[in-house]
Amino acid sequence: MGVYDIPKQLTQNFNIPLVKIDSNYGFLRIKARILFLKNFAAQCKEFNLNASVAELGVFRGEFASEINAYFCDKKLYLFDTFEGFNEKDLKSENSLNKIIKEGHLSDTSIDLVMSKMAYPKNVIIKKGWFPKSTKNDENLEKEKFCFVNIDADLYEPILAGLEYFYPKMVNLGVILIHDYYNESYAGAKKAVDEFIKKYNLFAMPIGDDMSVAIQKI
Repeated sequence: MGVYDIPKQLTQNFNIPLVKIDSNYGFLRIKARILFLKNFAAQCKEFNLNASVAELGVFRGEFASEINAYFCDKKLYLFDTFEGFNEKDLKSENSLNKIIKEGHLSDTSIDLVMSKMAYPKNVIIKKGWFPKSTKNDENLEKEKFCFVNIDADLYEPILAGLEYFYPKMVNLGVILIHDYYNESYAGAKKAVDEFIKKYNLFAMPIGDDMSVAIQKI
């Protein structure tokens, strides 16, 4: 959710006063995602979907805090390197994209993320390279999920996330994948398209012009 940092960057790097920066357009997409999250969380209660929730690609924890708030009675697993992009995931990316490099999006920390959680006791941090960060955890191996947000930007971790989480989703559970319509991260669409073709699934737009949802039925 880099849109939160845009006003700060414009002020620090270009000396533009905050009063002259209108961030409303950028937040329209975020608001659409949060509304989807809010309404789906309500549906999970209505249909009694007793399972955990997760996010792959946490960055600074803005959307994770929304998941924690709306799924306040569920365990929330947060998967991230907390060190930015890992070299292992860059092999399949467009080398001409200058922002895609090792360590990009490293301006974060576990403490920063946890400071934003309304229900921190429900949060389980899984630091490290995915999917290695899922290994040797007996509790995680037994988990089922009703909602997972994948915001890992790159082809390799997104595809790995879909392969890992989809079999662990309960019936009617949803995986939300960010950046599907983002041309700067073309690997996101490539990963989703390959996955849904392989398993004969359907990815549905959610109205934020960035994300698609896959529901387990």
